[in-house]
Amino acid sequence: MTTIYTEEQIIAEVPGLDRALLMRFVKARIVVPLEAPARPGPVFGQIDVARLQLACDLCESFDLEDDALDLLLRLVDQLHGVRAELHALVDALEALPEEQRKPIEDRIRRRLAG
Repeated sequence: MTTIYTEEQIIAEVPGLDRALLMRFVKARIVVPLEAPARPGPVFGQIDVARLQLACDLCESFDLEDDALDLLLRLVDQLHGVRAELHALVDALEALPEEQRKPIEDRIRRRLAG
């Protein structure tokens, strides 16, 4: 089951986050509240906690404008996606018999070496 946070709960969970900053991040679409018709007010998921923690840290450390912060977080999202794809590829390679896997690994090593 997915953990759901109300506005008050997410503010309490994320150091440095207050209501004004949360609303700023929502307006800039840095986080997008989940749809939960049974609950009054915006609600957020566990991924939003991590995203808001990173956003608060970046704003505090680098004083980023919202558009720069959005761009940086989208790049982080892409990096996480590529990392997941790489893990899936490694898992698929590891499942191959050695006589099939070895030539692929050798070719990857040559390619990475330049």
